[in-house]
Amino acid sequence: MQIVSLLAMEQPVAFQDTDIRAEKVKALRSLRVYNVAEASTNFVRGQYGASVDGSSKEYRKEDGVPADSNNETFVAGKLLFDNYRWSGVPFYIRTGKKLADKFTRVDVVFKKPLVDIFSFPQDGNTLLSPNVLTIHIEPEQGFSLVVNAKNSEQGFHTEPVNLDFYENSQRTQATPQPYERLIHDVLKGDGTNFASWPEVASAWKFVDQVRRVWDIQQPMFPNYIPGSMGPVTADELLARDHREWVYKLNQ
Repeated sequence: MQIVSLLAMEQPVAFQDTDIRAEKVKALRSLRVYNVAEASTNFVRGQYGASVDGSSKEYRKEDGVPADSNNETFVAGKLLFDNYRWSGVPFYIRTGKKLADKFTRVDVVFKKPLVDIFSFPQDGNTLLSPNVLTIHIEPEQGFSLVVNAKNSEQGFHTEPVNLDFYENSQRTQATPQPYERLIHDVLKGDGTNFASWPEVASAWKFVDQVRRVWDIQQPMFPNYIPGSMGPVTADELLARDHREWVYKLNQ
């Protein structure tokens, strides 16, 4: 929710903790709190089962886990903001354990133009992919921009190309570790990278409503295997909006 609030917030008056926190709180307070039907429709939960080859056991057979546990090991959801900036723009999130890859990233998918001047059906060029900005947070830091470019073939055919930037290893090694930065911020009295109570309360107001809905529903667990990207219902969540996750398995 902290990453979501940073993405959705407006530009603060100044780059200081009080102003940044104020804008994050505004964003979180405009987050639509779902009713029972909306939470059921816009959120998916999962729990991993055993792997096909038997190398990984299911969650309910892990040490210290009750055999009838309904704890989630995967969550995917659609978030909506009721404000001028983001009205009608969905934010999709997913996170889980025992997935195919372990990373943190943000994919910003830009709208396609209303009029596609690069569509030439006679040349077989009819589909223009959306431009995508990916912010890589961990384990690598950097960003990627996927844009459409003309290929070298005859006619006018476009294809997605990647423009990538990653921190080099020399610079990464010289960069302070996350906790080093936080300790340094504490010593300086800088609360920019710390969540304030109003932020936490606004985020939990949303999360608690989803939790209450799940507590009165019986899940069908387990519903995904280790090494996948979660349950099929997570893909169906986006498919209902005629969308798909930017990151795909084996990408």
